[in-house]
Amino acid sequence: MKHSYHSYNRPPSLRKIQKYLSIFFLFIFLIILIIPTIIVFSEGNGPVTMNKPLSSLTSQKPSVATKNNNTSVNRQTVSKESPLSIGWVTSNDLSRYNLSTYHNLKVVSPALVSIDNQYTLQVNSNPSIIQAMHAQNQKVWVRFIIKNDTKSNVHTFLSSPSKIQDIIKEVYETALTNQWDGINLDIENVRSQDRNLFSEFVRNLSTTLKQSKIVLSIDLPPDSNGSNNEYGPFDHKVLGSYCDYFIFMGYDQHWSTDPIPGPVTSLSWLKENVQEFIQTGIPSQKMVLGLPAYTRVWQQDHSGKVVKNPATSIQYVENLVTQNHRNLTWNSTLGEYYTSYTANNRVYQVWLPTVTSFKEYLALIPQYHLAGSAIWSLDLMSPSYWNQIF
Repeated sequence: MKHSYHSYNRPPSLRKIQKYLSIFFLFIFLIILIIPTIIVFSEGNGPVTMNKPLSSLTSQKPSVATKNNNTSVNRQTVSKESPLSIGWVTSNDLSRYNLSTYHNLKVVSPALVSIDNQYTLQVNSNPSIIQAMHAQNQKVWVRFIIKNDTKSNVHTFLSSPSKIQDIIKEVYETALTNQWDGINLDIENVRSQDRNLFSEFVRNLSTTLKQSKIVLSIDLPPDSNGSNNEYGPFDHKVLGSYCDYFIFMGYDQHWSTDPIPGPVTSLSWLKENVQEFIQTGIPSQKMVLGLPAYTRVWQQDHSGKVVKNPATSIQYVENLVTQNHRNLTWNSTLGEYYTSYTANNRVYQVWLPTVTSFKEYLALIPQYHLAGSAIWSLDLMSPSYWNQIF
């Protein structure tokens, strides 16, 4: 190979500089070529490392699908089922409700099963109606109650293992026959002394229902004693391992027997109790936020004594204060409106949730990673009002 005359006749120092410049330009060329390639492959469709919790990614918008149905979904898009929305109904005749008009109503819970005074099971179920609800994509979680649910009667029932075994077997067989999707256990008046008996009953019921994947949910009231669930009738830690869902009954913050007027529920009170439930053993992903569709119109005499406080649907009270042009004041801590006025020698006080209030309450679901919400009851909430919320 012939070499250029000029390359051999240059000074040694110049040839050395030329060599270093050649290496330098080669290095720059490699950087320009290789780095973009690395970026493309590292940010492409390779695996994604989840440094954030799953819940923090579910709010991302899904990627836009192309016309090709076989196009794979962007792996950064995390799918998650929307929250449960449950509506209780007080009647066992589901045909009287136009349930298909409640948008996004996923579960209906009618009282179709009860234990009578002789501690035998009473069932009132129409399989054809259950099938009709299934056809409109609604599940049925049958509410299971004790008709005369005094603490004494509940204790008698829980103290009879053989009777409990018979009841559980009958509930299970009836659920299979009628194609129930779940059981909603609504037994509230349990004595603290019967805490372990109740847990054992729930354990046996859960074990039986799980044979056919029938959902077991349980309604739990707030812990009024504030004892961190150490002495209450419902052992959160034990029940937390047996039930599929727990519906926190977010009412009544102020009962009808309360000598001091106040809201039936409120945002700050709901937060406090949700946190307490989670801390005492109820898994947040199993917890459903129960909300009332009613409020109270408190009436006090001139001495301040509560003389009447009827529970009335929120819609009725909202129309009442609007028609009478009552001044409403928004309380951001409670997440609802308040009004006070005098009429007929009585002082009236009303804490009034609205659609805006419900939206604030429901915001607790993603905040605490809850399973969904439940409304007591659809008898007190029209489809139009429900649809504004959901």
